[in-house]
Amino acid sequence: MTAATLLLPAPDNAWRVWRPRAASSAESVDSPGDAAHLARPLMIGLPATACRSIGLCVPNAEPDLLEQLIHTALERRGVRLDTRKDGQNFRYHLLGQSAGQAIVSVDVLAEPFPEALIAEHAGDYTAALRLVELPAGQIVILEEQGNVVLAVGHHGKLFHSHIFAQSPVADDAIALETTLARLAIEAELGEGCISGVTLVGSGFDASLASRLGRALSLPVGTFGELPPKRESEAKNWSKMLPAAVREAQAARASRSRLVRWVILGSGLALSLVFLAYAYLVSQERIVADLEQQVELIREPASAVRETAQRWKSYSPAVDPQRYPMFLLAEITRLMPGTGIVIREFEVKGTSIEIRGEARDAQIAFAFIEDFKKNKVLSRYTWTSPSPEVKGTTATFRAQGKLQ
Repeated sequence: MTAATLLLPAPDNAWRVWRPRAASSAESVDSPGDAAHLARPLMIGLPATACRSIGLCVPNAEPDLLEQLIHTALERRGVRLDTRKDGQNFRYHLLGQSAGQAIVSVDVLAEPFPEALIAEHAGDYTAALRLVELPAGQIVILEEQGNVVLAVGHHGKLFHSHIFAQSPVADDAIALETTLARLAIEAELGEGCISGVTLVGSGFDASLASRLGRALSLPVGTFGELPPKRESEAKNWSKMLPAAVREAQAARASRSRLVRWVILGSGLALSLVFLAYAYLVSQERIVADLEQQVELIREPASAVRETAQRWKSYSPAVDPQRYPMFLLAEITRLMPGTGIVIREFEVKGTSIEIRGEARDAQIAFAFIEDFKKNKVLSRYTWTSPSPEVKGTTATFRAQGKLQ
């Protein structure tokens, strides 16, 4: 609790601000919505009108099964629970164990949730009495924003609370409610767990304690104010936020993400413009350097091109793989043992023409296809009309063009 600012309901309609590590409250606001100026994470303690605290004793079980048992017990009491994945309107607290039973206290938000208590900046909500240290073994009666609330703790932690009247309230009403509450609590926690009654606040009559003591046959004491706990397990609590607060916070987070993306996009756009400009400048410099180098090598490059053209024109004479005899040897090597006769072979520059006869058209076609697989002859693009079959022979013709 030393890391959070607490907002707790006062006996009147105000709300008291308890800052971290403060010994007393020196600030108050009219409503939780007016506490947006508080910088630290805000924990709002709700009055009993907005948050019910229900005490249960259920069989001991694993956490998942224990929660199901709690749901079932509350549904039998007619309590509506919201178990959606995006948030829930309840939270249970395991206070201890006794005789195979788990002692549980459940906070349930009111439905519909009071609009006046909606605060978008809230870090979490809980029952106000869960944030204070309750006297052990006592039924606590206090005023909370004009209502009289009865609460019972277990080892200093809130077990059960409810509103039973509006202030002021008659002695007999307090005595009757206290007696009924004592019977119900002792039925849950065991006989003798209630040892007295404590009146909290300055709104009660000075002689009320003695009158209640005689009526209840229990010691009745008074206490000025219940200060917040110094330590709490709040950091391990799951979130319990009203649906309206969850929706408002989700909308605010979406707006924040949108603003961040817009800023990021604008920054990226400016960065891209700067990078594009820098790239353009660098390219202009490169172009200028290249133009200067081109001027320097223009004449040598022209001489090199002329030499290359001359050597290209000499390639039929200097490239052995273009010699007619070499090409004819490659063609002859591809010929089958029988069935193919070459009648004409002619090389003109970059073209080759072959005419011949084959035993049948299939052999002629396979022979020409082998040209395309040969390492030397595949340099040429081969075209061949369909062989002409006359009697028992097929005349074929193939032309190759150097690529």
